[in-house]
Amino acid sequence: MLEEIADVLRERIVTGQLAPGDPIPSTRAIMRDHNVAMATASRVLALLQNDGLITSTPGRGSEVRAPDSSAQSILTRDGVVAVAVSIADAEGLAAVSMRRLAAALEIPTMSVYRYVPSRDELEVAMLDRVMGEMSLLPEAGDWRADLQGACRAMWQTMTRHPWFAGALSMTRPASMPNAMPLAERMLGSLCRAGLDPVQAFTDYLCLVNMIRALGSTLEPELSDRAETGVTNDEWMDTRVADLRRIAPPDRFPRMAAIMDVGYPYDVEVLVESGIERFLDGISARLV
Repeated sequence: MLEEIADVLRERIVTGQLAPGDPIPSTRAIMRDHNVAMATASRVLALLQNDGLITSTPGRGSEVRAPDSSAQSILTRDGVVAVAVSIADAEGLAAVSMRRLAAALEIPTMSVYRYVPSRDELEVAMLDRVMGEMSLLPEAGDWRADLQGACRAMWQTMTRHPWFAGALSMTRPASMPNAMPLAERMLGSLCRAGLDPVQAFTDYLCLVNMIRALGSTLEPELSDRAETGVTNDEWMDTRVADLRRIAPPDRFPRMAAIMDVGYPYDVEVLVESGIERFLDGISARLV
């Protein structure tokens, strides 16, 4: 609730509804309008002040702070979002805060809000920017080849930006214009295969979710490797004894057999196998 109220006021400031010098709703006004306690209302004003968006003067209350003109020089919204993406690529999505972004841009935190009014809007803009980087090859005219190409382009984008898959929501998707070319390519390929629109959309969602699920393992693995210095294979080697203990050959012969062989885990292999077998299933249904 605290951040939601702060975001409402931030948006009014960055869109100009509240201009520099305009009074900010008082603590009592925030309490009344949002049905919150005085402590919460006070923290809302403290957040806005920490962001550099307002100033508070004893006896005068709080008012919108004028932007620092020196910080507005050559920055653009796209440039701000690009820096946020670079931080996420290097440090993970959790590292991208408005203050961290302001520090990277060497501008006051308040200036960041004038390009992206909230952290949520920033994340959507980051996702949309990455979607726009996706390189789709010209259509070959063969539904399977075109679908394979689209899936691989999506996967390559995820490997370049390991945080990307985990940030995507399939149940509550954000409005991202740059996501439309991939969706249209995949749906068009499935429809050319002979699927009706509903089944095509179902298979499209299944494919995207499968690739996204595998992509969501990228960032945690990189984080674990950076923290421990141990690769996935090395970590598994230290757990073989535990796995053998919970999977004795007399009860779990197939699991025991794969441990004897030693499975070379490779997420790239899983992606390729998943795509090929999924498309094999579609092909079999078309016969």
